Amino acid sequence: MIQAVFFDAGGTLLRPAEPVGRTYARLAGHYGWTPPEDRLEQGFRAAWKTRTTQGAATDGTLGKEGWKQILRASVEAGGVPEKFPFSEYFEEVYLHFARPDAWRDFPETEKAVASLRQRGILTGILSNWDPRLRQVLAGFDWAEQLDAVLISEEVGTEKPHPAIFRQAEQVVGREGQKCALIGDDPLSDRGGAAAAGWRWALVQRPERGLWEALAQLGL
Repeated sequence: MIQAVFFDAGGTLLRPAEPVGRTYARLAGHYGWTPPEDRLEQGFRAAWKTRTTQGAATDGTLGKEGWKQILRASVEAGGVPEKFPFSEYFEEVYLHFARPDAWRDFPETEKAVASLRQRGILTGILSNWDPRLRQVLAGFDWAEQLDAVLISEEVGTEKPHPAIFRQAEQVVGREGQKCALIGDDPLSDRGGAAAAGWRWALVQRPERGLWEALAQLGL
């Protein structure tokens, strides 16, 4: 019987308030460059895919330097000017995504979390993020209901490595077979949970949201 449900954060409970490429392009305008947002979006998606398929849990945690590499790859895809002040630009982008208003929760997020809590099921977040996530969550009332928030950069390893799942079990005081993870990534979420002996379910919006994932788990 499942006694604790953890959620991935980005793509599962939260999404950017606007397309990432649009944010990158808009903030680049502060430094005199107006790049095509679609090319920055494509660059971001390619860099993120490379990191999640090749780097997750193999090169430590993503961290600030990892995000700098992803942003650099994104702007290079947009033809960044040679003398563009990238370091200053990166700091602005990095701080932007620490703001709650840079994010939106999915329509069912609050009710899904509340539904589990009402049935006495422990709830938490298990995310390959960094401490900025705590600043983001401070802007969402439902986050106050969570029993645990585990962030890869704070733990020192990330999904799919089993160590972060073992840490989550200790925090909520439940064995792996009584825990479940709902996420959106086949490698880090499904693969990590399965290897740790957890139940799992994936969202795949717009076809499958949190309610469908919970139903798959029998909740």
